[in-house]
Amino acid sequence: MLAQAGAVRADDLRLVHVLEVPTDGAKSVLYAQRGNLFRKRGLQADIVAMGSGASIFAAVLGGSADFGSGSLFPVFAACAHGVPLRMIAPASLYSSDHADSLLLVPKDSPIRAARDMNGKTIGVDAVKDVNGTATRAWLDLHGGDGSTLRLVELRPAEQLTALDTGRIDATMLKPPFLTAALASRKFRVLGTPLDAIAPRFLLSCWVASADFVAKNPDVVNAFVAGLTEAARYTNANQAATVDLVAAFTGQDPAVIAGGIRTVTAESVTLAELQRPLDFAYKYGILDKTFDVTGILAPGFPLKA
Repeated sequence: MLAQAGAVRADDLRLVHVLEVPTDGAKSVLYAQRGNLFRKRGLQADIVAMGSGASIFAAVLGGSADFGSGSLFPVFAACAHGVPLRMIAPASLYSSDHADSLLLVPKDSPIRAARDMNGKTIGVDAVKDVNGTATRAWLDLHGGDGSTLRLVELRPAEQLTALDTGRIDATMLKPPFLTAALASRKFRVLGTPLDAIAPRFLLSCWVASADFVAKNPDVVNAFVAGLTEAARYTNANQAATVDLVAAFTGQDPAVIAGGIRTVTAESVTLAELQRPLDFAYKYGILDKTFDVTGILAPGFPLKA
């Protein structure tokens, strides 16, 4: 059994291996570790940055990590084909009234509208991830032809450099990379393509393998409880997470402090899960759909 809240000896802690993409969305898990929210539940988290959700999920399935976070789309694609991943907790929430994923082009780019993106190249974390597909849908909705868009896989840290050097024509960025881009004044916002999915939906999640969930329910529950407590705190106290995010992402703390911050979901509705699933099926990321509740681990923070 896990140790209960209170004084916990280091020898009593269960070490869990955690993988996270180095964006502002990492702040809750980082704070849960630094603020001893995991420790008081008997856990010690070894948190390592990885470049994409797809690689994180592969590591979780392979057993080299216990928990990982990333975009919902690779999770949906895996689960549609019977891959034994389970969503254990929500991560980043997208809301159009607090858009934190923006499509950028160079300041002097001739691209001024969606139709100007026809045939252009965009940098994405993964070819079948949310950003590229949402951008294609956004083009279709605003007078362009999303099918002509070319996608190039790049790590988040590489996308801004690729845009600056002309290797790509546009990219979608999240904080803190988005913040750094806007602060440089070398780029401008073309649009908010995630609005093509829905005004509000879950963008990323935490996962574990089905086998790990079945064999370690107390560990999973403790990890999720720590994340949930951290989300409540970090959403209300964004300034307290600046140094954590800066150290994890390698970005300037001053830039992070002055920019857009990600909202972490403490719980989500079924509709906020269903909307991205329906979008993924409609736009061909999934070749079949499924009951989203079937991939939720017991205790997933779902609200009415």
